[in-house]
Amino acid sequence: MRGKRQETNKSMQYAVGSRQWAVVGVFLFFLLVTGHWSLVTVSAVTIDEKYKPVFDELSDKFMCLCGCGSTVKTCPHEDCGFAIPLKKELIEKIQKGETREQIISYFVGKHGQQILSAPPKKGFNLTAWITPFAAIIIVGLLMKKIMDKWTARQKIENRSQKTEEVEDKYKRLLKKELEDFE
Repeated sequence: MRGKRQETNKSMQYAVGSRQWAVVGVFLFFLLVTGHWSLVTVSAVTIDEKYKPVFDELSDKFMCLCGCGSTVKTCPHEDCGFAIPLKKELIEKIQKGETREQIISYFVGKHGQQILSAPPKKGFNLTAWITPFAAIIIVGLLMKKIMDKWTARQKIENRSQKTEEVEDKYKRLLKKELEDFE
């Protein structure tokens, strides 16, 4: 009996050990799938804390052109061939004391307008900001005009029905009076 108990304890230890490894495996798989692998790895770019707010703001204004569709700040690739060199260059420019506008102008000059995560609100790009709102307003006004026409038709039809009812009533009265008169 004692031998069976020892075997059972060993199999339970094995089951608990394998269960722990399964939990660790599921956790690592979750980190890999959700893009939070950076919780495990060390960032390839380091920055002094006094420059961090400016770095965070600017790195969020630039798109990563590696094809991930994210900003440079949120690029999910660990060894991104575009985001990491751009971050290093951005840090150098911030540490040199360049202004936000100078840095943005530099990267736009180097990579074109597609580097910006949002188009600037001037020139032709202003159309991209205004058009959706203008379209919504125009469509709303057109819908109001159409609905007003529909309701106006219904009012006219209702009036004509009421007028016919009143006319029929008076025609019957007139006919009755004429019959009584003769």
